[in-house]
Amino acid sequence: MVDCGAEAVFLRGLFASLNAASIRYAVMRNHHFLPDSTGGSDLDILIHPADASRAHAATLAAIEEAGGVPIGCSRTVGFFKIYALGQVPKSAPAQWWGLCLDFNEGLYFNGLRLLDEASPLPLQNNKGIPALADGLAGVLGVLKEALNNDVFSTRYAPAARGATGADWPQIAALLAPMGTPALAQLRAMLLSTLPPEQMGSECARLRQAFFQHSAAREGRWRVRWQGLVFQLSKLKRYAQPSGLVLAVLGVDGAGKSTLINAILPALNAATHNAVTVRHLRPTVLPPLARLKGKRSQPTGPVLEPHGAPPSGPLGSVLRLAYLSADYLLGYWLWTRPKIAKVPAVVMFDRYAYDMVLDPRRFRIALPARMVSWFAALAPKPDLIICLHGDAETIAARKGELTLAETQRQVEALRAFAAREPRAVLVSTDTDLTQTRDAVLGVICACLRTRSQGKR
Repeated sequence: MVDCGAEAVFLRGLFASLNAASIRYAVMRNHHFLPDSTGGSDLDILIHPADASRAHAATLAAIEEAGGVPIGCSRTVGFFKIYALGQVPKSAPAQWWGLCLDFNEGLYFNGLRLLDEASPLPLQNNKGIPALADGLAGVLGVLKEALNNDVFSTRYAPAARGATGADWPQIAALLAPMGTPALAQLRAMLLSTLPPEQMGSECARLRQAFFQHSAAREGRWRVRWQGLVFQLSKLKRYAQPSGLVLAVLGVDGAGKSTLINAILPALNAATHNAVTVRHLRPTVLPPLARLKGKRSQPTGPVLEPHGAPPSGPLGSVLRLAYLSADYLLGYWLWTRPKIAKVPAVVMFDRYAYDMVLDPRRFRIALPARMVSWFAALAPKPDLIICLHGDAETIAARKGELTLAETQRQVEALRAFAAREPRAVLVSTDTDLTQTRDAVLGVICACLRTRSQGKR
């Protein structure tokens, strides 16, 4: 599990690093537990645009100092997001921490400025950490949700409504780039008695008033150009995905599901719950059994993986082609968008390589070389964890396969890991905590080499 003390080690180092570099920043919300914890939330920080590059460097240095590594960093105009995972150096037992950090370089919407960066922000001091005054934090929270998602946030509304009185002149001055009509619409929304679910049209009016003011101030074509640059910065993330694709392989009884459940808390903390687990394949294509007219599909573990007889040569080829198509289509339509939008983690319990390691499970009866050709069509994960161990111990856990078949698959998996550069063997002969720490350590090592531009 994730250790709160370990998270505090990173947070204290992060704020010490930002303060020592004289970076102009303020925590936007959820600052009450800092610097010991974020209270289970992500960390939103507003930084002066001129300090953005130094803030990025200071954050990476703090991550490394706390024994961590960035899973990835996704960028758009005026914003960058870092997901980090780490283990406190020399801690025994291992203390894992993970955190999602959002950095706003000023405040922008669709590439257009919302906040006057020259005006001083109303701040409160929280144990040496500058944080936005609650009223301004609430207004900015409502504003971002309204502009980006057409949603009136009930989470930030109470603090925002409290700022519509004596604090409003200062807030209006800070948000002057929005224009007077948009500010009037924002204040009217905060004072409105309409239920939140009926505020969608009011959010649209706010956005329209902001765009009209921006067009009058900067010119319609300049506004369109800035919007285009913003959208292109989002598309760039798809060319260079920041997330991680992980596959966990192992014979039945090796402990794949148990191991995945053990590493999930740290990965979820690091990605703010942006971890998705799939069994075997992306499943953008329906199961073959459904195409044959079977309505109900088994949802639990496969108790007899070799129970059904293999298909003939033609049926085996069709199965291979269908599964390979799901991997290819699934990557570009499902996996790639997930790891490109944010530094998310997509984890597969088994993968295309299982078609080679255990073809009988897929009712495939073809030469191994042909099966390997089809399996090679599947996009490669960033990291492949191969769980292995004593065959007798593994076979005794479930009893789904004979000892001889278990031994064969264990040896086949070891041979696969020896020739596949992305594969790492991890023994499950130790206790679960040791296996978990070994796998998380391998993931961090993979991320560290990737961040250095290596494989």
